[in-house]
Amino acid sequence: MPIKTEVEQVEKSMVVLTVEVPFDELGESIEKAYRDVAQKVKIAGFRKGKAPHAIIDQMVGKDAVLQEAMNDVIPAFYPQAVESSGIEPVTIPQIDVVQLSDNQPLIFKARVEVKPEVKLGAYKKLEIDEIEQKPVAEEVNKQLERLRNKFATLEVVKGRAAKSGDFVLIDYEGYIQGKPFEGGRGSDYMLELGSGTFIPGFEDQLIGAKAGSATPVKLVFPADYQAENLAGAEAAFDVKIKEIKTKKQPKADDEFANNVSKFDTLKEFKADLKKAAIERQKKERETGIRMGALDKMVELSEVELPAGMIGSRVEEMIQDFEDRIQETQKITLQGWLAQSGIDMSVLRQSYQDEAQRTTKTELVIEAVMKAEKIEATDEDAEKEIKRLAEGAKKDINELKEEIKKRDGFGFLKNRLAVNKTVDFLATKVKVKKKDDVNESSTDSD
Repeated sequence: MPIKTEVEQVEKSMVVLTVEVPFDELGESIEKAYRDVAQKVKIAGFRKGKAPHAIIDQMVGKDAVLQEAMNDVIPAFYPQAVESSGIEPVTIPQIDVVQLSDNQPLIFKARVEVKPEVKLGAYKKLEIDEIEQKPVAEEVNKQLERLRNKFATLEVVKGRAAKSGDFVLIDYEGYIQGKPFEGGRGSDYMLELGSGTFIPGFEDQLIGAKAGSATPVKLVFPADYQAENLAGAEAAFDVKIKEIKTKKQPKADDEFANNVSKFDTLKEFKADLKKAAIERQKKERETGIRMGALDKMVELSEVELPAGMIGSRVEEMIQDFEDRIQETQKITLQGWLAQSGIDMSVLRQSYQDEAQRTTKTELVIEAVMKAEKIEATDEDAEKEIKRLAEGAKKDINELKEEIKKRDGFGFLKNRLAVNKTVDFLATKVKVKKKDDVNESSTDSD
């Protein structure tokens, strides 16, 4: 005899299931409950676990046995009730047993938040701004400049004072209230002026000084300085500039191109950089359109997010954060909170916006997926597994087995369906054009 389930919507995204289970359906759970009670209760004249049902009913009570059976019954029948009702719960249910009597149907209520209804925007009429990209020539020059900086050498400067961008070799010692402090001393330190490596104000006061000079530096440590004993403190430094050096970049010519690439000439090298820049910009534009279409779709759609759903997402994010710090910093979450001086409630609040944004995005994608009947096929999954295997240089059957062990096929197909949905939105978006980049004028020879 099947269970009966009634659904009552009591609030937006909140329902109450009233579930009626025929008493005959409880047989296995009641038998298990008798065994469990017999193991827990010592009854004179019987070995542990061997007391008959009638004796247990007499000594403990049938109601206690039925109550014990609920530990097995609710987890067994609640999922059936959810499936038959067609709801999609997003939180753990609050269970209230309404009727629990011998030879009577079990009746319980389950109050649970469900996925909210999504009112989709006009996703076939999306419009976004053109993805802004720098001229290709600028990208090529930037790459060349980065490489020239990477292979630059330092040359000693003579006859002039230090300026921003110079490298100065210094000895220094710091004092607070006339006394040296820990960590305030260094020798033969190569400092790039203007790099922001030292405390704000330190590097600025060395500009204009000459090699061989002793330069006094006075400053105040930032109020949020990492060393609490120095935060906000006034300090004085004795700094000796031993040497001033300037960075000398190699000339961008054929010799340079030959040294840093597989090409013999600068022209060939720049042509390759240009080709790579165009391809990179193409991919960036495609990604930008996909993400822009999705963001616009989320912006235009309406959904009231259940508090419990957001709360669950926040807890998932906190768990991910805890796993990361345990792996990278070898510290517990409580230890991190104590070190940071942050309260748990503040940490939870910091994840609220991201949890809402992520949850709404997932719900919108799912709604579009259903509306357009988008799904990933087994063939799609096969192609993706082949691609992953080739990328990881693994045997495809070996990778399939790994995915199977982790029950990952469903997850893989869902991810592919999500990607298909975002691709679909990208095909519907209209990109408002700006001035086109004239690729024919991007040569920087």
